[in-house]
Amino acid sequence: MTNMEIMTHFAIQSIDGKTRDQNEIDWEQRRYEIAKEVMSGLLPFVQEEEDETGWMARRAVNYADALIEELKKERAQ
Repeated sequence: MTNMEIMTHFAIQSIDGKTRDQNEIDWEQRRYEIAKEVMSGLLPFVQEEEDETGWMARRAVNYADALIEELKKERAQ
């Protein structure tokens, strides 16, 4: 292989890797976004007590995890 062919080969591999990365879902980022939206929806139901806010945060993460689990199942089909 010539130097130019080797460089072209590495460039194609790099582009292919970047394209694959762009198509992959960042599930941790999605989890954060979903939990944040759920918490926004739960805010009107929260009282001023400390344990209520902890409940809300745990519930939001549980909903996010459940939704992501279902989304992953759909993607696998």
